[in-house]
Amino acid sequence: MPIHQKHRPGEFCWAELATSDIEAAKKLYPELFGWGVEEVPMEGGGSYVLFTKGEGQVAGGMQQMEHELGKIPPHWNLYVAVDDAEQSAKQAESLGGTIHAPAFDVMDVGRMSVIADPTGAVLGLWEAKVDRPHITQEKDTVVWSELMTPDPEKAGAFYSELFGWSREGFEGNADYTVFSQEGSENGVAGMMPPPMEGVPPVWALYIETDDVDGIAHKVKDAGGQIFMEPTDMAGVGRLAMIADPQNVAFGLLQPDPDQQT
Repeated sequence: MPIHQKHRPGEFCWAELATSDIEAAKKLYPELFGWGVEEVPMEGGGSYVLFTKGEGQVAGGMQQMEHELGKIPPHWNLYVAVDDAEQSAKQAESLGGTIHAPAFDVMDVGRMSVIADPTGAVLGLWEAKVDRPHITQEKDTVVWSELMTPDPEKAGAFYSELFGWSREGFEGNADYTVFSQEGSENGVAGMMPPPMEGVPPVWALYIETDDVDGIAHKVKDAGGQIFMEPTDMAGVGRLAMIADPQNVAFGLLQPDPDQQT
């Protein structure tokens, strides 16, 4: 249920945690990134969590339904802004994707649908009707989205057609693709083959921090995992891939100051 300022179509506009233990998440993520927590009542009962920073909203969170537990692993959802959630979902299907959830209204704030690309990676589409203060691209917020897929060519062609993204290689890594959008100074997202066998097609996110090592080991001490130890990457910065105690994977990024504008 994304609630945010209006983004241009084709831009990532929201991140949402679907977890088996929202109460634990409401404690852990604020401890890691200094986020505040607000709760919005949902139709039918329960509440939607808004993680905040100052006056802005950083991400959302919600408790998984009983029928999802044990069947759908806890995860972060990513959403891309579109003009028309229904038409974009139909276009995705015509391009070889799958509609997991047809477009529906989310209270009075917008419409959404959920699709999967032809390789199986799931992504949300969001048609905003209300502008809200959404913060991204700064420390302690989501700064990068990345697709891991076994067929980058098929997935790349799909997203280029659906969102108008262009594709180019990343200097120094022939296996990495950067998606760009006309009018944007920086890339929209990245794409790469899975780093190891058995990793399903998935959209992942990175949160910026000035202490990748400290955050990674704090999560491990809390019962989480470190999938990729903190590592320096030339031209990018210091990275790590971790999972919280509910096994929700996400990345950490401490940008190379020489690469920041």
